[in-house]
Amino acid sequence: MKRPSALVPVIAGFGVMLILLAAVTAIGVTHVRTLSGQLTAIVAERNEKAELATAMQAVHEARYQSLLLASNLADPFARDEEIMHFRHLAREFIAARSKFLALPLTGEERRLWGRIREEVRGVELGAEQVLAHLQEGRLDAAREQIRQRLHPAQQRMMDLWARLVTMQRALNRGALAEARAASRRAGGLTLGLSASACAVGLIVAMFVVRRSRDLENALLEEQERAQLTLQAIGDAVIRFDEARRIAYLNPAAEQLLGATGTTAVGRELETVMHLLDKEQRHDLTPSLVAEAMAGRKTPLPSTATLLSKPGIEQDVEGSYTPIPGTGGRIVGGVLVMRDVTEAREMHRKLLWQAHHDALTGLVNRPALVDKLTQGLVSKRATEQPLALLYIDLDRFKPVNDTAGHAAGDEMLRQVAMLARSRIRHSDTLARVGGDEFAILLNACSKEKALRIAETIQSDIGALCAHGEGQACRLHASIGLLHVTPQWVGAEECLAAARAACDEAKREGGGKVVAYQADTARPPTANT
Repeated sequence: MKRPSALVPVIAGFGVMLILLAAVTAIGVTHVRTLSGQLTAIVAERNEKAELATAMQAVHEARYQSLLLASNLADPFARDEEIMHFRHLAREFIAARSKFLALPLTGEERRLWGRIREEVRGVELGAEQVLAHLQEGRLDAAREQIRQRLHPAQQRMMDLWARLVTMQRALNRGALAEARAASRRAGGLTLGLSASACAVGLIVAMFVVRRSRDLENALLEEQERAQLTLQAIGDAVIRFDEARRIAYLNPAAEQLLGATGTTAVGRELETVMHLLDKEQRHDLTPSLVAEAMAGRKTPLPSTATLLSKPGIEQDVEGSYTPIPGTGGRIVGGVLVMRDVTEAREMHRKLLWQAHHDALTGLVNRPALVDKLTQGLVSKRATEQPLALLYIDLDRFKPVNDTAGHAAGDEMLRQVAMLARSRIRHSDTLARVGGDEFAILLNACSKEKALRIAETIQSDIGALCAHGEGQACRLHASIGLLHVTPQWVGAEECLAAARAACDEAKREGGGKVVAYQADTARPPTANT
């Protein structure tokens, strides 16, 4: 009887141990499950935020490009179709915005979103004004509105979008780091539970190991999803360590650099990537990496260009972001950049089209007004003589009627070439109307300006257009304005030169008439 009673404490102790082990095991498994669920939710939430922020950024860029395209479409039907496309993009943005705001946001995210919202309002206001011009057919006004107001607001807004996207990527990396740390903690907990389980039974150990494997697989799946998110991002992502050696390239970076991750990882950043200043031609990489290693996020300058392996230069934009480690030490950095060569080239072409005449390649009236305004300021500062010629082609309509519009266009090009050959590179020749031209002569005396006007008038009179067996000759009426200190506005000067030109036409055409400077006052711009 004593043996069974002696076994009671042992059995009881063993039972208590089993109960405690079961409790510890239950607590560990619950913790692992909870942690896995939390990490899955965090990573999914971060991925969704990054995708939504990228989508909203892309929609706003597409809306801006749509306005640029609409402002350069002469066909009203094509322009209306592009405007409808522009408004349709707004619905896509609203849908993405609603989803984004439905997610929990940090204080920093809310502050940045507030700034973005203010810039979005400014861009939308500018866009509505551009649309108003487009719907009324005022393409020049629309392009001017885009250049003067909408483009700077768009740049500020896109910079803030880039900051939001970069923030989400940084949070994604933080979530991934947290998942890895949690994986290490879960591994330690699993090993402890396994060792304890070995002392009381193989079944408990197998159960714990099985649970740990489930958790590990779940964490690996989350890690792979985060990795796939980085690979799916259209921007090039390059991560480097504190020794400036490349640690990671996503597919977009491999394509942009012309190098694979296998050959580039482990090499110094400067040996793989050649980032230059397009104007100064010096290497930007060392100074930008130094800024990142100092803990400062640094955007790429607007003149940054990437020299690829085949020797092709690509305009890029982006930023360097430091990666902080323990104790505030910087353990590396991340460069995010994108190829903007086509976008900038399109922007340059649009700027050129906004300031030049398509037929002759000459500057247009707004560009001439800018040059004349600068000339007036320079004249007041240096007292250099300044002259303005206003040329109106006489008998040009018969050229179109008799020889055809193609011959008329060719005649206008010949007039442009002829006038350009008679002036200096420092002077400005512009087409200001259908058959009207203007020439701004800088630092030109009255006598020389008159000789130039008479020479151009004579040369134009020698031109002849042929068509349908008939020949048509041109004459030119030229108004000459000697700009004196009384002239304060470009439009006022153009109106005076035009008035002198009209006087030449009233006298029979084919003459040069100088504006009389002793009149009571110059004509207004509306004369």
